[in-house]
Amino acid sequence: MHASANILVPAYFYPSFDPAQSNWDEMTAAASKTNITAIMNPASGPGSAENSDYTAAINAFRAAGGKVIGYVPTNYGARSQADVLAEVGNYQNFYNVDGIFLDEMSNLASNLAYYQTVYGGIKAINSAYSVFGNAGTNTLEGYLTAADVLVTYENQTGYEAYVPDAWTQNYAADRFAHLLYNVASESTMLSNIALAQERNVGYVYVTDDNNSNLNSINNPWDTLPSYWNAEVNAVATPLPASGLLLLSGFGLLAIGRKKFSAIV
Repeated sequence: MHASANILVPAYFYPSFDPAQSNWDEMTAAASKTNITAIMNPASGPGSAENSDYTAAINAFRAAGGKVIGYVPTNYGARSQADVLAEVGNYQNFYNVDGIFLDEMSNLASNLAYYQTVYGGIKAINSAYSVFGNAGTNTLEGYLTAADVLVTYENQTGYEAYVPDAWTQNYAADRFAHLLYNVASESTMLSNIALAQERNVGYVYVTDDNNSNLNSINNPWDTLPSYWNAEVNAVATPLPASGLLLLSGFGLLAIGRKKFSAIV
């Protein structure tokens, strides 16, 4: 059986009323082609009340086969656990989401207990929630007890030289995610996706968005990439059990089969 990856989209953009300009509508159209999980982020968290525009967008996206998780910042373990869990509760009350994205996750041993407690609290609110933890860099193996999926790379440069921790090879690929921005060309996007899969990473997202967008402040996730359709097709294409993957402009890259299992 061949395995395909999942796209994890930091969907930090508002659902537009105009379908021709709505990134959420574009994700919905692609959700039947491959596995897509979108991170919703109405107000650096769920906000204080339900937003009907988000409700309509995420319901349509989920009906098409997508999954939605809610953004919650943790300030690297310095934020009150009660405040974090209160926002998780707001997502539960306001929106039909599939899980939680804990941003600003520490990778220090001294903060592991904090995140284990938060993880337990999230599961107490909804045991079916998938919990994503974003350290954005290599982290300790123990953090797998505090998240179902760990984001171990979030950056715009150096992905080719990045070296994942050896212990990550001992787990299913869908325990890990990588997020790349400011990747200008489609050919580089394709090679990065192949490299992520080779590195046993089950969730990946690559965009040409960057911090220079005048409509945002330090947000390289405020629009889908210009090569979105090509990215969807690349992730939807199963890897061979062993063999070669043809990359546009990059020749042939040897790829081995990786194990993927479902998050429930």
